[in-house]
Amino acid sequence: MKWTSLPRPRRDGRKALAVLGTLTMATGGLAISAAAPAAAATGTTYYVSTSGSDANSGTSSGSPWKTLAKVNATTFQPGDQILFQDADTWTGQLWPKGSGTSTAAITIGSYGSGAKPAIAGAGAVPDAVKIWDQQYWTITNLDVSNNAGASASNLGDFRGIHIGGDDSQTLSGFTINAVNVHDVTGVDDWIGGSTSNNKTGINFQMGWDRAKDTGGIVFNTTVPNIASPPSTATILNNITIENSSIENTSWGGIVLKQYTGDAPGAVATGWGVPSSSTDSRYAPFTNVTIEGNYITQQGTAYGSNGILIADVRDSVVQNNLINQVGTCGIELDYSDVATVQHNEVTGTTVKAGGGDSNGIDTDMGTTNMTVQYNYLHNNDVGFLVYQIHWGNSVWRYNIITNSSKYSMQLGSVSSATAQIYNNTFYNTSSSMAWLMTASNYTFTDDIFYTTVASPTMASGTGVVYNKNLYGGTSPTIPSGDAHAITGDPQFANPTAGGTGTQATGPDLSAGLNWQIAATSPAADAGVTIANNGGIDYNGATVPTVPDIGALQHSTSTQNPVFKDTFDSLATGALATGTDGWAVTSTGNAVNVVATPSSTDKSVELVRTANTGGTPGTNITHAFSSGLTGNFSVSADVMRDSSTSGTGYFCLPYLYNSSGTPVISVAFSNGEIEAYEGTTLTNIESYTLGSWYHIEVDVDTASQTFTLYVNGVEKVFGASFRASAPSINSLAFYANSSNYGDAFVNNVTVS
Repeated sequence: MKWTSLPRPRRDGRKALAVLGTLTMATGGLAISAAAPAAAATGTTYYVSTSGSDANSGTSSGSPWKTLAKVNATTFQPGDQILFQDADTWTGQLWPKGSGTSTAAITIGSYGSGAKPAIAGAGAVPDAVKIWDQQYWTITNLDVSNNAGASASNLGDFRGIHIGGDDSQTLSGFTINAVNVHDVTGVDDWIGGSTSNNKTGINFQMGWDRAKDTGGIVFNTTVPNIASPPSTATILNNITIENSSIENTSWGGIVLKQYTGDAPGAVATGWGVPSSSTDSRYAPFTNVTIEGNYITQQGTAYGSNGILIADVRDSVVQNNLINQVGTCGIELDYSDVATVQHNEVTGTTVKAGGGDSNGIDTDMGTTNMTVQYNYLHNNDVGFLVYQIHWGNSVWRYNIITNSSKYSMQLGSVSSATAQIYNNTFYNTSSSMAWLMTASNYTFTDDIFYTTVASPTMASGTGVVYNKNLYGGTSPTIPSGDAHAITGDPQFANPTAGGTGTQATGPDLSAGLNWQIAATSPAADAGVTIANNGGIDYNGATVPTVPDIGALQHSTSTQNPVFKDTFDSLATGALATGTDGWAVTSTGNAVNVVATPSSTDKSVELVRTANTGGTPGTNITHAFSSGLTGNFSVSADVMRDSSTSGTGYFCLPYLYNSSGTPVISVAFSNGEIEAYEGTTLTNIESYTLGSWYHIEVDVDTASQTFTLYVNGVEKVFGASFRASAPSINSLAFYANSSNYGDAFVNNVTVS
């Protein structure tokens, strides 16, 4: 497996994903149509190279600009692209001017080959990359740092990428994709605490506005004059941070925070710190997605949170790997309607003066929080529910293991509520839970397993247990659980664990080590919970009478209609008819190869000549009866670094009974592309030599599809290219003058 892809999210206000839908059949035939060329971009493309000249036009790679100063002095227009030469480095601040539109963002990117172009603030500027009072910008394929030096005395007001404003407008449309942000030496300023604990580079009692605003990627706002603020807040809207690495950045990795007016001399606005859940002054950022990122602070003693989401309404945090950060992996404050799911958080510990050290924290003033399908392991504390002031949250289908202090800390106010159900806790410390303050915590259908005798459990007013399983070494059974079950849950392999890597992403499959057996006392022993999300950690349907714990004992999540790993085939030319594939290789090659290994083979399409007609260099699988209803098509694919990789390769294309392409995903010129209706859209850049897990969830009833890349949703509910009562074939191929090679593996139709 190249990428672990467990069930994707259901987004609020969106149609449920067709992962577990019904599959039916209809009659159809087979034909193949040619791939389409890439669409031309709007706007002007500007090139920047350290070997260029600011006297150049900048509009071709042969006549690039040279300096950041030239870029910063230019006001760009919607659809423009600013491309920096790969392997070049600029020192200072990048702050281009202008705004895009909702249909034509301005893009900062790269061209050429080699390492990503680097923007190094070097501690000489507050922000290495800045966008301020602007909107509709995409930043991609940059290397960003702002390193003033390793000593604590060098920590200062530094950020890698800083986006925000103070113009009292709603600023929309920010995408940060495939960037590497690292070595940002920001000061550690904390909201509260005692100033007697101040140290060089670490300051307490700084208040909301002056704290937690340094680090790797920061979205925040302010006002022109804190003593006389405007009546309207600046709001940031439609933010996506994806497929990026953030390493060794203090204070935090990713930070979002609204201004509130609490610095000395400021007039309070209440925008960021409301006085109640109904405070009309509250002015949150809106529509934030953080997905597919790798965040670590393991190389700095001053790195705190992996992600801080403060003052945001409607956020999704998913498919991130957060490794060895300080204080908290994912923290939410004064936010409403958030889904935190499919993340792996590991190794969180106390750093930089912080008081906490947990995987996920729904903190002060958080409402409508859903925390689900996460793998939290080897943190000091698994999770923290600290909904002081007010709050409500649901914690379900999470796996929390090997916490060195507590599996959970509970410290909410008495009016807050937390429903904690169908989680699996594997405890290795003397305390399963630390109840800091009395509140309303309901534990239902959870597995509490301990390797340490008689661990502390939460008990007291407002703490309710019902139908949980208690197992291990002398487990503590709360007296209030009248329907408690005791015994061995029969985990699959609870000592195995596992941690993802920067290359592979979160290793959510490691959580399957806590799958229970069919003979477990937890099987079929739970109670029904309304609005329970419908699927477990692994995507299995939760029945009316569920199992206790995060995983149903059934491991079946989908019924494959077709699956081919190619592992049992001999290496060499792939013959037509093998495993139901129709093969075209005239003048080129289609081979079974030992890539990535002799036990994990794939098919390589090699195209060096314009032969083979319309099919080109091709493998096609036809469905004798077409597929209808809801189903998914997935495969692992790779363009190889040993070739130019410039051709348009269809990976995959799906066809109707007339052979017309209905759903089209392609790898071309460094971009993953897909048709949304009849419009060809760039999805994200790809790296030669890297595997990508492509999944298309199809709904023939609505004539729409949803596309995932490496488990991260990229396109939702897009229309088919052409009408298709059924899908009758799928193909991986290149034709015409599209040259290069591609690898295909683990093709599955479910």
